Amino acid sequence: MTDISLLQYARLLGSNTVIGMAERVGLKPPPPPISVRNLIDLAGRIILPFAPVDLQPQNGARGIRNDPSLFFRDSGAGTPAAAAQFEFSVTQNNVLVDPTKRLTDLATTSNPLPPFGIKWFFPLPPGEVTLTVRAINKAGKGPKSSSIFSVTSSPVPQPPPPSPPPGLVGISKLSMFNCQGERHTVFVWVRDATGNGPWKPIQRIPTQFNEAGQCPFDDNGNPADSVAILTRKGEGGGVACISGNIYQVSIVDPERPTCGGQNDPNIINCVVEDRPSFFRFDNSGDEVTVMLENGRLSPVPGSG
Repeated sequence: MTDISLLQYARLLGSNTVIGMAERVGLKPPPPPISVRNLIDLAGRIILPFAPVDLQPQNGARGIRNDPSLFFRDSGAGTPAAAAQFEFSVTQNNVLVDPTKRLTDLATTSNPLPPFGIKWFFPLPPGEVTLTVRAINKAGKGPKSSSIFSVTSSPVPQPPPPSPPPGLVGISKLSMFNCQGERHTVFVWVRDATGNGPWKPIQRIPTQFNEAGQCPFDDNGNPADSVAILTRKGEGGGVACISGNIYQVSIVDPERPTCGGQNDPNIINCVVEDRPSFFRFDNSGDEVTVMLENGRLSPVPGSG
């Protein structure tokens, strides 16, 4: 409770006086004497969580596969209203999409979710379905948020994997900045193209534009940190690569108008790059940092 001011608690409780705040938390002065420390402790116990935001798939999305990753975020993170966990369900016509459970048997997950969300544990039926979620903390349950989206009745076509170009120069590390002009959060997927391996989600990277329109910089004007993608041993959350193998990197933006909120590198309308990106890994190669901008992974200006 030391990281929030009395003024912030006053705003959350809707009172500008200690007496008014005390009444909101159940104290009736005088007596007893009011302790500000006790007042703050009680206030922290009664502030319900806020409604979750950034639900994925997005409300109104169409053509969603029957095995999507679900995502939602706590809008009260970092405040006394922060959620400890989420309670969520997926329904169709007010029936839970899981024949083994009743509508009251809701799933729970901790806060925050993994960067790429969580898989619903039962295949979704075709047609409109509803994701409903609300946050929970020690004060109780907050308001619900929901997203209604349409699940496709047929498999989404999978394009054939592209071939890597010849003559790739080996690198020992790949890092990335997100300076895409739309300023959306992007999701990085990687596959081992040497053996035509499957796609794996690696990183979630929010936009690195600051309020002044500079990228990659924070709001204090300091350079932002790049995010590891391909590495020797998986450092920084990147892929632990095999020297000599070729890897394909794909950047997905579920917020693209034609994507429908899907986080899938196999859906071309969700992929940011206008051409495939391949890298050959070599433990003795240079460490390379690229910048996502204008649909390309480009060298960082001034990096030589």
